[in-house]
Amino acid sequence: MNSLMLKLSYRKLMRNKVYSVANILGLTVGFASFILIALFIQYELNWDKSNDNYKQTYRLQRYVTNALYATAGNNISPHTRAITAQLIESKYPEFEKLTVIYEQNSVYLGTDDEHLVNEVGGIAADSCYFDVFTYQFIQGDKTDALLQPYSVVLSETLAMKLFNKTNVLNETVMLEKKVPLKVTGVYKDLPYNSSIRPPYILSFSTLKPLYNIERSSLWAGNCMTFAKLKPGVDAKVAENKIKHLFAGYDDIKYIEMQLCPLSKVYLNFNDRNDYLIVLRLFGLIGVFILVMSGFNYINLSLAQASMRGKEVALKKVIGSHKKTLVVQFLSETITVSVISLLLALTLAYLFLPVFNTIVDKQLSINLVNNWKFTLILISVAVLTGVFSGIYPAMFMASNKITTLFKENFLGKERQSFSLKKALITFQFAISLFLIVLTVAFSMQIKYISNKDIGFEKQGLLYSRINISDNTISFDQLRNRLLKHPDVYDVSLSENFPFVRQGGGTTNWEGGNQDEKITCRFNHISHNYLSMLGTHLVAGRNFSSTFKGDVEKNCIINESAAKCFGWDNPIGKRIKDNRLTIVGVVKDFVYKDMHNPVEPGVYILAPDMVSGDWIFSFRINEKNAVAVKSLLNDELKTTFPNDPFEITDFSFAFTGENAYRIYQSLNKSLLFFTLLNILLAIVGVFGLVAFTVARRTKEIGIRKINGSSAASIFTLLNREYHFLIIFSAVIAFPAAWIAYMALPSANKYPVQPWIFILSIFTLLLIVLVSTSFLTIKAATRNPVEALRYE
Repeated sequence: MNSLMLKLSYRKLMRNKVYSVANILGLTVGFASFILIALFIQYELNWDKSNDNYKQTYRLQRYVTNALYATAGNNISPHTRAITAQLIESKYPEFEKLTVIYEQNSVYLGTDDEHLVNEVGGIAADSCYFDVFTYQFIQGDKTDALLQPYSVVLSETLAMKLFNKTNVLNETVMLEKKVPLKVTGVYKDLPYNSSIRPPYILSFSTLKPLYNIERSSLWAGNCMTFAKLKPGVDAKVAENKIKHLFAGYDDIKYIEMQLCPLSKVYLNFNDRNDYLIVLRLFGLIGVFILVMSGFNYINLSLAQASMRGKEVALKKVIGSHKKTLVVQFLSETITVSVISLLLALTLAYLFLPVFNTIVDKQLSINLVNNWKFTLILISVAVLTGVFSGIYPAMFMASNKITTLFKENFLGKERQSFSLKKALITFQFAISLFLIVLTVAFSMQIKYISNKDIGFEKQGLLYSRINISDNTISFDQLRNRLLKHPDVYDVSLSENFPFVRQGGGTTNWEGGNQDEKITCRFNHISHNYLSMLGTHLVAGRNFSSTFKGDVEKNCIINESAAKCFGWDNPIGKRIKDNRLTIVGVVKDFVYKDMHNPVEPGVYILAPDMVSGDWIFSFRINEKNAVAVKSLLNDELKTTFPNDPFEITDFSFAFTGENAYRIYQSLNKSLLFFTLLNILLAIVGVFGLVAFTVARRTKEIGIRKINGSSAASIFTLLNREYHFLIIFSAVIAFPAAWIAYMALPSANKYPVQPWIFILSIFTLLLIVLVSTSFLTIKAATRNPVEALRYE
């Protein structure tokens, strides 16, 4: 486009301000929405790419081949035996480096007993860790930072939390107020989209004195092993070589090793594409909104073209060629599209903090470093301008001069009229699609929030304590706490719903000895199930009077009984006949609201325990503040050397990952549906404005011949109402398919009223957005209308 074309484009924009504002506003909103969604999808598909060894790095994971009735892919685990790396290093040269890490539970770190920080996500790692993963050290040397026991490397953020500075080399940090650790390094915080983003890293050798875990331990099965393959090595070939790594070990001979590329660790390590479906839905929404804004542009370009027949005819008379006219039209549409893109970038930048809150991410716009993304945006803007202007340009440039001089010539062309109808119908269909999904997801969130999860979640508190004193009786502590009238019950467990779940496998009486069921194991106090408010469907609960219950008897849930194939489980045995079943508890949700309930096995814990346990409390909610205070005082007195924090269970329930994804998707749908509705209003408003302008004389003649204002109002609106009904035929099946494709074990069934509500919502939006212009046209003095032009 030369400067003359740009000047003509600018004049045309200034001459038709309504048309220009409608086009630019519509495209700006469409581009801004596309930018935000594209940033989100790019972010999610780029997890772990900050690692320099991204393409060579794989996580070793175990696939239990003899696990029957696998639930939600739980026969594939990211955890491996600690010895895995050593078994591979000396035998398979395809593996350049292997590192073993151990995930810590939430721990307390501090510089003294008073200044403690509760950190989640820390790890212990061997000295090869920094050969596989990329870290930038601010202090210390990564080559020897994890060599010695009792060494710890801190993230920049954690160093600031603990010391208010990052120059902390050789300083001392206390772990759980008991274990002194020497700071051997400080590293820059990793990007948020990193699968492993530890606030601190312990040396793996520290686990020996803490938990008796070594890199050569065969029994330690809750480690993770990552491998860096040598350049050029085929991952499938390497995987086949180590697949039967544990074939010679009787207890674990049915474990097969898999290599999971770093690109799949976050998205679908067990080949369940649940989150990928969510990302596809986001992408679909982004494309829909971009298409919606493009359709608006095309419709308004067609409407504007019908008003420019004489202009084009005169240009043809004075010698303008078809190519020149086409270039002029395209220069106008591309100019509008590029202006809209620049405004959209500004709008996206302004809305980014809000969008980050909605999707719970740390997105940023960096056009210089993210050049591929920038190139895509420019291409999209130019292509939108071309596709939006090509049809009106070719149509106008191809018409005869005599045709162009006729008034309203475009309205007589069936093809263009049909195209306009088709575009508007698809716009309405997109609007209905998003409205249905938004309402359905709002109901889904309400459904899973209020659904009976099998136990009473109100009035429930919990606290994790790493108990160092093994002489404290749980029953004595419980009896002392129950003296407070606002403390209804207290229980002890190794794991707790929505907080922590234990895993394992078991065989069962009557089954093949080599076949296993993947179960969730939990050691619990005798009153744990009754404290939660669950119900037994068979047998009895644990009792403190049955001393033989400890580590010998167990209670299973209904899902476990079904997997074992037992109609009457009481008295049957599992776990190599070591555990006898004395009760069956009704299924209750303890992992998340997304997956089905897995088989559960509950074992009675001894009265005196040490190590990492969770205390749970059923309290009077009305006096929650006072109860927390007295519980805090009692626990401090009982466990003076063990840090803890009392937490409301509601935080665990709403903070669970699947629930947060549901919430983010629901908010995102609402956000983009509102933007889509804005686009619909802009598009319909612009089209009605040009329809009214083009039919001004017709409206005047109809009024002179006796047509009422109401009939003219209906005449101008009824076309859109019929198109809305037709668009529902397209949108409703598509919305239903999209909603049903989203996986969940607890899906709210789509109700007919949702579709009816969406129709009335869109009808109301169209009516409100067009009423000003149509009422004005219908009530206008016919004399003024006939003077028009």
